[in-house]
Amino acid sequence: MNSPCYNWDRSSWLSSKEYFQELSNQLIDFLDITEEKKILDVGCGRGHLLETLALNINLINQPVGVEPVKHDDFIPQNVNIFHSSVNSFLNENNSRFDLVILKQVLHLLTLDERKKFYHDIKNHINEDACIVFIHMNDQTEIPLFPLMKDKLNQSLKSHQLLLEELTENFHLMKFENFNYNVKISLEEYLEMIRNRYMTVLLDLKEKEIEEGIEFIKNNYSNQLVFQDTLTIKVFN
Repeated sequence: MNSPCYNWDRSSWLSSKEYFQELSNQLIDFLDITEEKKILDVGCGRGHLLETLALNINLINQPVGVEPVKHDDFIPQNVNIFHSSVNSFLNENNSRFDLVILKQVLHLLTLDERKKFYHDIKNHINEDACIVFIHMNDQTEIPLFPLMKDKLNQSLKSHQLLLEELTENFHLMKFENFNYNVKISLEEYLEMIRNRYMTVLLDLKEKEIEEGIEFIKNNYSNQLVFQDTLTIKVFN
């Protein structure tokens, strides 16, 4: 597995109740999620999305998250999180699911890990189960500095490969975008960059981060207003 992103859902709009409430509501409507569904979230982070889904639908079965990084700063309610790799989890459990969520996580797995996942997950899903691939797209308005933008464009190109892999193994049913309107102070956003909240920031040197922060300071206002956009693709 490639380096995990520890801070993607910590102290930002990406960890806010409003963000996960809106995403949860859209997923419930788009996927027709009902209380009897068994849900697995691969790379669930701190479990915010699963917790929100469990509360909104009053799930009969406790949703399951798989997350290799153990976060002690947030404990979700009514969620069962396994701290392991997804392939280890699938090897050690015989549970079957109706919905598998892959939110901005597949690119963190190596090719061999992805191949094993595509093979093994088929033994852990029920008939008519959905696999939901959620990823960034080029419509996002997130403030970027030049090197960050270059890295993001490279990452977006890799999503095409992931889509091809998924399409080879599963059937694409439908897709739509999730749009979230963000209002955040410049200082808050700069702190997110310092904390490397996106995987494209993980390998940058400290000097590159600081130069990027200076670029953002000089090119954006003190109050940031923009739209964060994700694409939701549903396979079965």
